[in-house]
Amino acid sequence: MKKKTLLLLFASLIASLAMSEIVLYFAGIKIPVNQPETSRPELYTEHQDYGYSLWPSRSMTYLYPRNNPRTLTVNSNSDGFRNRREYDEPDRRTRILVVGDSFVFGEGVEEYERFTDVLETMHAGWRVDNLGMTGYGPGLMVRALEKIVLKAEPDVVLFCIYTDDFRRVRPSYAGAGFRIPRFIIKSGALVTVPYPEPRIWDKSRLYQAVRAVYWKYSGALYDLNEAILDRFLKLSEDFAFAPAFVFLPGEYDTSNDIERRTWLKNYTLMRKVPFVDLTEPIHAAGRKNTFIKDNWHYNPVGHRTVAAEIKKFLVNKVLNE
Repeated sequence: MKKKTLLLLFASLIASLAMSEIVLYFAGIKIPVNQPETSRPELYTEHQDYGYSLWPSRSMTYLYPRNNPRTLTVNSNSDGFRNRREYDEPDRRTRILVVGDSFVFGEGVEEYERFTDVLETMHAGWRVDNLGMTGYGPGLMVRALEKIVLKAEPDVVLFCIYTDDFRRVRPSYAGAGFRIPRFIIKSGALVTVPYPEPRIWDKSRLYQAVRAVYWKYSGALYDLNEAILDRFLKLSEDFAFAPAFVFLPGEYDTSNDIERRTWLKNYTLMRKVPFVDLTEPIHAAGRKNTFIKDNWHYNPVGHRTVAAEIKKFLVNKVLNE
């Protein structure tokens, strides 16, 4: 009787799990790819220090976005970032280094249309270098900065965070399709671990749903982001540059966006670091005016709007000119 009861319980468990998988399938729960592959191998290559970069010292073209694409030119420096010049070129101007993701990289626009390049034209005394890369989150931004900071010798580093970047610290996130090194918190310290190897339970939608709930509601996502941003601030002390944060908004100010930018504002207040939230000026300029049509990246008008706001921020809050 006991054996029969155990078998019934086991069968019920299997049936419940199977039913859960079916329900979650129709609910749209996705299974992440554990063996990521880059969709643009002609642009990107693996990099041992900061996950991946552009192919170094090349001039390349690509089409973007998928709908109504432009033929865009990408020039990379020897470190694999979208720049015509090297970070260690001598320059007596105030040096501003801008770190970020595809919004800083300038996805969908030409190099001269990016807000970093526009910003440099607005002030004769500034040299503005771009350290942006598509798919980067805070972890890869910090890793790249750790390798570039000695070359660039910045006076100011702007750490630009797009609303989606917060989730990019999660272990399974693969950036532009590479098995990138990951940060985790272990025994209260930030440590590096390899990209996770696939496990059999990763193919369970129930497991993925539980993971999603954990990262959304446990506070672990913000704890990890906080530790990574603290690492950035430690770099500012070690290399004597002025740190500042910029929040780059998406097309809509969703509940997630409000939560994330509020968290970042509170973080910067606690750390007493300059911060600017560009949600209001970007949205006030109009979504159709500032974003690429049917795309979430800024168009040239959006980049000029960002440049104008960051100039005011730098003059009034960071450099106090």
